[in-house]
Amino acid sequence: MVGSNFSFFTSENVNNLRDKVFDLLEHHGVELDPHPEMFKILKSAGVQVDSDTGLVRFPRSIMENFIEQAPKKFILGAREKERILELPRPDGTFYARTGTGAHGWIEPENNAYRKVTVRDLANWAKLINGLDEISFVPFLFPNDVPMETADVYGLSTLLKNTDKHIWVQPYSAGSIEYLIKLGRTVAGGDKALKDNPVISMIACSLTPRAFKYMDIEIILQSSRAGLPIHACSLPGAGGTAPVTLPAVILLATAEILAMLAMAQAVAPGTPIVACPIIFSMDMQTGRSLQSSVEALKCASGAVQFIKAAFNLPTHNYGSGSDAPNLDGQSMSERSMLSTLMGVSGLDILGGAGQLEVATAASPLQLIVDNEVIGMLRQIMSGLTYDDENLAWDILVNTKPGDHFLTSEHTFRHCREGYIPQNFTRLNREDWELEGSKNLSDRALQRYHFLMDKNNACLLAEDLAGEVNSIVESADKNLVQ
Repeated sequence: MVGSNFSFFTSENVNNLRDKVFDLLEHHGVELDPHPEMFKILKSAGVQVDSDTGLVRFPRSIMENFIEQAPKKFILGAREKERILELPRPDGTFYARTGTGAHGWIEPENNAYRKVTVRDLANWAKLINGLDEISFVPFLFPNDVPMETADVYGLSTLLKNTDKHIWVQPYSAGSIEYLIKLGRTVAGGDKALKDNPVISMIACSLTPRAFKYMDIEIILQSSRAGLPIHACSLPGAGGTAPVTLPAVILLATAEILAMLAMAQAVAPGTPIVACPIIFSMDMQTGRSLQSSVEALKCASGAVQFIKAAFNLPTHNYGSGSDAPNLDGQSMSERSMLSTLMGVSGLDILGGAGQLEVATAASPLQLIVDNEVIGMLRQIMSGLTYDDENLAWDILVNTKPGDHFLTSEHTFRHCREGYIPQNFTRLNREDWELEGSKNLSDRALQRYHFLMDKNNACLLAEDLAGEVNSIVESADKNLVQ
């Protein structure tokens, strides 16, 4: 891929903002919920910790060492070798994932809205298996299981129904050990999980500059297990963060680096993916927005800055909408978002299939997103300027006014273009003859085609039995 010149920053801007990040962490710090074990680990690493107040300050030299320790290349593992993801992606583009944590499900047949069930999640995984542009998957929130173990059910359902990498968001401190145990069981043991991390974990800040016990525990246990950690800051401009966008970028980066530092203090070399997931507050309604112009611009800027200043892999929304349905607004917002994040150098585009600020999941939107992501990857694949691609021989040997339809060169390259599955290229007459189907109609046809197939990615029965036993144990110990 040819690199993009698109940036909100000059080199001077990057250097000044990087200094501000280090200054904020060294002199003002972050606040951790009481966690004696993490406090002890950080103190041993030279971090300044006030155990009484929970205030933690990171001297710049120590923070720079932590950043150096974090690997710049690593893998997100998978059950099948061909599904393993190298970060950064070798072709210079990106990976894509679906949305995480949505409670709402939009029925493909009639757009009816209801709560997500375990069965929906199994079908979601089956659908994703047939979408080549979706590289890994987090779980939706199943509402028909005990709330205390909904994350354990979510992960177990995905492990049994897909062989793609799974991004895990724990819902409680108590469930973390069961989630890691599920990953360890499917991977084949402790060492196998470290060598091939079939799951990776989400840890989040409590913006501004605070961290809950649960997320500290996620960092602690995941680092020890050798799992990649997606360090997520989710500031809302004008709400949990200043309203001005450069300040949001500064705050989000500082929170991400604080999580990176905790992980490296626990286990040097723990893989970290920086996730500056930015929202903005609608000052008219107070609603948090993912796809406002401000949120898009700020998220793009955060990705650009983190990559330029710290050379870390980045992960953010690359799809999604504030709209509640698959309509013109949704397609406009997610297309702008995908393109903006792609040219900003994002390594992982998240949010495929999500609507209503990541609270609802739509199978039809997911199918459309899969296609849009493929188009974007084609756009970003760059150009090759050798004589073959310049068609030099044919150009100099063709008379003015001639055509190239029957040339051997056209025959060699005519299949290289992107061929859509759901977007129509018919003229009006042929489109009407096929029933005047709109994009949703065509996506529904594709949905039925994929869902009528058998799921070839089911987990082996013996491993599925072990997975079910872990879920039963979690229910027994966590459900009140």
